[in-house]
Amino acid sequence: MMPGIFTGRVQIKYRYGRYGYTRGGGKIWHGGMDIVGLDSTDIRMPYYKNKRIAGTVTRARRVTDHSNKTWEWGWYVCVKLDANQTPDDVNFLYFCHCRELKVQPGDRVASGDLLAVMGQSGNAAGGYDHCHLEARATANGKGLDPSQYAGCPNAVGVYGEQPKTNDEPMNMQLITVGPVSRGDADAVYTLCRSRGLVDAGLYKSEWSVG
Repeated sequence: MMPGIFTGRVQIKYRYGRYGYTRGGGKIWHGGMDIVGLDSTDIRMPYYKNKRIAGTVTRARRVTDHSNKTWEWGWYVCVKLDANQTPDDVNFLYFCHCRELKVQPGDRVASGDLLAVMGQSGNAAGGYDHCHLEARATANGKGLDPSQYAGCPNAVGVYGEQPKTNDEPMNMQLITVGPVSRGDADAVYTLCRSRGLVDAGLYKSEWSVG
């Protein structure tokens, strides 16, 4: 699975969270993907098909004027992509319904950089924390399919792998070295201890001192 806007597993929770979903007799069209970060709430600048991309933050705000439809996005970040990075028509990425913003207009950002924290500000359907990811050719244009930036398909499901933690067992290999001097043995032992391999019971030594 290609890197997306969250580290670890992501979820498209409901059908109406997909790009292009229509409801209300076709009157309401969903122009983005509602993505839940299962292992992290940090929203990051995505990649495009594993390719690193960059851009400039043009908006990082919350609109309170309800005559402006973007009030529904709550706290959101807009990134204008640098030209000629991708073959599609996408020039702007929007990250919406955030709880907290980590960038401001004018900031330069690239794939992996922290942009915001997932939330449900604005008119977030479903009442659950997520990021509404939207892609557009123009700042005020219609939403385009953002799945190449999302890190997951435009379909209900859970995608990706849970990040490994330091608590997970390590794959260790037994290596026999010797004979060695007492000084060398002590140096190796000190190094292993400093990395927690001795006290954690993951390292066993049998010294043959010559």
